[in-house]
Amino acid sequence: MASLPDSRRRKQYSTQELAMAGVCMFMLKEGSRNAFNNDRKAPVFRANYQSVFGLDLPHLDSVDDYFRDLATSCLEEVKASLIRDLLRKKVLQPHKYRGCYIVAIDGTGVSTYSHKHCEYCLHKKSGSGVVTWSHNVLEAKLLTPTGLSLSIATEWISNEGRANYQKQDCEQAAFKRLSIKIKKMFPRLPIIIIADGLYPTQGFFDICKRNNWHYVVTLKDGNLRLLQEEIALERRLVPNQKGESLAFHKDHRTKLLCHWLSGLEYKTHMLNWVECNEEVSVKNQGVIKNQRFVHITDMELSNTLCVGVSQTGRLRQKIENEGFNDQKNQGYALEHKFSRVSFPAMKNYYQCLQIAHIINQLVQASQEIGGLIKVRLKCTVKYLWKRLMSYMLEVLVDRTELLILTQNRFQIRLE
Repeated sequence: MASLPDSRRRKQYSTQELAMAGVCMFMLKEGSRNAFNNDRKAPVFRANYQSVFGLDLPHLDSVDDYFRDLATSCLEEVKASLIRDLLRKKVLQPHKYRGCYIVAIDGTGVSTYSHKHCEYCLHKKSGSGVVTWSHNVLEAKLLTPTGLSLSIATEWISNEGRANYQKQDCEQAAFKRLSIKIKKMFPRLPIIIIADGLYPTQGFFDICKRNNWHYVVTLKDGNLRLLQEEIALERRLVPNQKGESLAFHKDHRTKLLCHWLSGLEYKTHMLNWVECNEEVSVKNQGVIKNQRFVHITDMELSNTLCVGVSQTGRLRQKIENEGFNDQKNQGYALEHKFSRVSFPAMKNYYQCLQIAHIINQLVQASQEIGGLIKVRLKCTVKYLWKRLMSYMLEVLVDRTELLILTQNRFQIRLE
């Protein structure tokens, strides 16, 4: 952050102090610039911030002024460097599936307006004629079965650079740009792309093949009609291509039954198909839930591999739950308008949020904090953050004690 570009004339604060203030606003789950400014007025909080981070805390208006002129690629590169560091240190190595990292692709809304916010807004008209303007984003997040959802690349779905456009930007067009960005940032990273039912298209398969990426994507009923007809025919010919899994939990049992097919032709691609039927049952109650999941993939399938591939495809739900849902409803205030007039500043705040979310997830998943929450305090993450903020506001951190704690090298291990 200290090497971020700076075009300001008056430089009361360093680029590191300005960018870190933006990240800390989300790390501490302040919810708004105004709330962070209010805490900044407290002498104890400012002193503790300086002690913990070794930086002065600027007013958030100064941060906003800086973010309006900062190229949006700069903070994304900071985020990418964090991910590359985790990969280099093999922190996420245990969560690879068949030698590949799992990357989910999905879009979400960041802000909506009843009026035109800027030249780059998307817009749609309801049946009653009401026009809504919005800013949306497409995310690539590295997922783990343990619940981590780490942003590795971002592409905005916007009409930026589309003068006199006839067709608005869309998620599939944004994915083409996002794929270029991922390949540039992580050129040799072995990846399995998982995505929803919007993505089984010729263009998507071409991109994955060109980049040497595997994929597991949802196949909805009605999508790829000719392929669905071939699947129905093939299933009758090979009824024994199936795999099963049975898992016992404290209060229920989960049974998975997967059917699979391989060597299905779709234009210039050979696809494999897997259908998983999940049955959840409780003792003395019988079956309480049935679910069906269908995916297509380029990965090899067999009676022993089909369950794992299906489970990998289902991890996509984590980008919605541990990803977007947490950022919207667990203190990060994703949909809050942190900059109401500047689209570049909005983008930079979004990157700060992603960086903060990466850091917080790793902290919460560490053995020390995980044990503190589950065993010693037996509390929620929300309550722990509440206590943390109370401490920062009311109790002066002992700098000598903090220095002693940080002088010796130590390792943070994930659960």
